[in-house]
Amino acid sequence: MEIRQETDIKVQIRKTLFEIEQQKRTRVQRFLLEIGLTPGQGQARILSSLAAAGNVTQRELADACLMDVTTMSRTLDRLEEKGLIRRERDPQSRRAYRVGLTDAGRETAEKVDAGFAELEQILCGGMTDGELLALAGSLRKIRGNLKE
Repeated sequence: MEIRQETDIKVQIRKTLFEIEQQKRTRVQRFLLEIGLTPGQGQARILSSLAAAGNVTQRELADACLMDVTTMSRTLDRLEEKGLIRRERDPQSRRAYRVGLTDAGRETAEKVDAGFAELEQILCGGMTDGELLALAGSLRKIRGNLKE
């Protein structure tokens, strides 16, 4: 069976986006394992969000991280077991908890942010500001198309 060369630009874009995601995922997984986080559970995103926002409710954190509340709760359990976050009752709501970083969590969040900054440098290497602006606009359009 002969594999034909794809010439359709839309097919090339789809395949390129897939390859980029696979390569990015491999790098991120390796990095997360090195700093003691479990890939694919949103732990890095949670720590980074908490570092930026401070103490927030679980609901606010789930919304900020684009995660459902159940997944968020399980992931917070794991982060709490690792000593990276703490949950305390929200004094303004008997049913809600506020989530914050521990000292170890702040250190890990700094590593996460540094690792993602390095990834961004790799992703954008050799591109001009104009190319980056055009790419960002095109990617936003693709994201919007997928939301429809």
